Amino acid sequence: MNPRLAMRLVRLGYAGAAGAGIGSFAFWTIYWFSFVRGSLRGPDFFNFYGAAKLYVTSGGSAVYDLAMQRQVELQITGQDPSRFILLPYFHPPYYTLLIAPLAFLDYRHAYYVMAAVDVALVVALIAILVKTSLRVHGRGWLVASAMIGGFFPLFVTVLQGQYDLVVLVPLAGAYASWARGRYAMAGALSALALAKPQLLLLIPILFIARRAWGALAAFAAVVLALGVVSVVGLGFGSVMTYLTTVGSWAVTGQIPTTGLVYTDPAVYSFRALLEGIPGAGQVVAPAILLLLLALAALSLSWRPDRPRLDFALAIAVSLVLSPHQNIHDLALLVIPGFALADLALAGQLRWPHVAVAVLFFAYAAIDLTLTINFWSAAVGAFAVAGYLTVERMAVRPDPIPLGELHWSGPRPRRVIVLPAYRAAKTLVEVVGDIPQGHADRILLVDDASADATVSVATALRLDVIRHRRNLGYGGNQKTCYRQALAMGADVVVMLHPDGQYDPAIIPNLCRVIESGEADIVLGSRWLGLDPAKAGMPWWKRLGNRFLTASENRVLGLKLSEYHTGYRAYSRRFLEAIPFLENSNDFVFDTQVLIQAATFGFKIGEVPAIGRYHEDASSVSFKTSTVYGLETLGALMRYVLHRAGFPCRWLTPASDAAEKARAISKVAHDSQV
Repeated sequence: MNPRLAMRLVRLGYAGAAGAGIGSFAFWTIYWFSFVRGSLRGPDFFNFYGAAKLYVTSGGSAVYDLAMQRQVELQITGQDPSRFILLPYFHPPYYTLLIAPLAFLDYRHAYYVMAAVDVALVVALIAILVKTSLRVHGRGWLVASAMIGGFFPLFVTVLQGQYDLVVLVPLAGAYASWARGRYAMAGALSALALAKPQLLLLIPILFIARRAWGALAAFAAVVLALGVVSVVGLGFGSVMTYLTTVGSWAVTGQIPTTGLVYTDPAVYSFRALLEGIPGAGQVVAPAILLLLLALAALSLSWRPDRPRLDFALAIAVSLVLSPHQNIHDLALLVIPGFALADLALAGQLRWPHVAVAVLFFAYAAIDLTLTINFWSAAVGAFAVAGYLTVERMAVRPDPIPLGELHWSGPRPRRVIVLPAYRAAKTLVEVVGDIPQGHADRILLVDDASADATVSVATALRLDVIRHRRNLGYGGNQKTCYRQALAMGADVVVMLHPDGQYDPAIIPNLCRVIESGEADIVLGSRWLGLDPAKAGMPWWKRLGNRFLTASENRVLGLKLSEYHTGYRAYSRRFLEAIPFLENSNDFVFDTQVLIQAATFGFKIGEVPAIGRYHEDASSVSFKTSTVYGLETLGALMRYVLHRAGFPCRWLTPASDAAEKARAISKVAHDSQV
């Protein structure tokens, strides 16, 4: 596109966004001034004002008493008792302490004070977001201010005297802290935003998924502190009443000890939209919401870190999954929306144009919800959450660092790679058993072991690379193969340094590669000594047989085993497959074999014997189960790839794979 035309389009977009925001802001401002001329008995604020009055006049024990709530709300609103519907006050005790000073003002002036506080919080919100942004500067902050100021849920928050901004501002601070790597501060500020805990379900999950233990500890500490303040301010009995009542209300929708059933106005929520599906809504809604939760939790644990995207995703999906939600609660979408716009401008999204389209759609759907229908707000929120989930799962892994090993010696023909983790006890014996003259170089990659693996390897005069952090079994292999290729290896043999495999068959592995019989050779335990006699646990044998049969069926091969860690690869094979796109976990090995089958490389096998002893690394039953599920998932991804849904790790890394496809035939029954 012509740069001048592109700049004009950008300016036009800025002008359109600013115009929409300013127009919306002006309309809502005029509406608010006309509204406050009335009796002010309609907004939800009477509920908060009544709680403040109860606390000041009758103490903390009266705040959650429904009978007393009804009495004071009737006094405030002046409604007919026979037609009055109680709006129960069940908000956190510490928030009651915050609003208690309003009780010393008359109702109208208290409402004005609350509105002024909300406006000040909006200004603070904009300042926090703009200050922490990547690209929203110059005229960009004016556009952002206009869009945020004209956002309908924020207007409803101010109009109703709601306290979503009390949640939103510390949450924005948590977003800013998380983006800057200040995890403890992010955790503490997130806890301060728990005035509406049902809207922040995924924030603790984010901390756990990213292993941000400092954030989780700070989060728990602030929650505990708020609990102490609540008990001191309102009394233990009131706090327990709040917890039990809210718990029952969240699960059943019914307030205990009374006949009153409070139907939450959740017509703006995605949950309510799904439950409204005729016939199957009550079944479909939980299934879809659980699927969204699983995808979001999975994507939050995706490597590498994308702090802004992660935090925005956690907020957006929390809103969609929230069991109780009203239109003003959608004000929390300000943070995900701002993050999307900021990341799109910074070029950090895979599909920035789609992100902009989603933002405009969501903004319009939510702002026009009263004109269109209640469901449009739910659809707008889901669009943002759904796009963030897809965008997060599309993040490509960071390149694996090769460490500080710079090869300058003669080109080695055979390189033995040892992906090591806590192998100090077995390393000397394993290296000593490698047949003399069959390894030009031996490369050990230590995956941030806490023992003396690196010291032992250095003493053995191996080539050593040490990861600064643990990258996982697959991540370790990525470094092994990249470095071996950089050294110029024609044959790369992977040998586990824990002594689980006998190094004596290395010559057989290399011979099959060098003779051209295969591009990848597996040391199969099912062609050697019976694995049961070798000591393999029964559940591993059962899982191995089931997965191998499944893989042979799907891939059209006839291999005796897929799950051996004893392998040799040719140079052209490693150069052709995109192994850097593979998982960093144990399923890496399975993906390599699927890539071999996809690209038409020959696979050979030689007999091998597994050793199962105390010092040999062995994954647990739980890890094996996860690995089995990941293997089946990789097979499913292969099937989808064949069906026309491209997969990145099944796309050739170079034209070498295409050449190999023309000259190679997969060895379905190659057993050397």
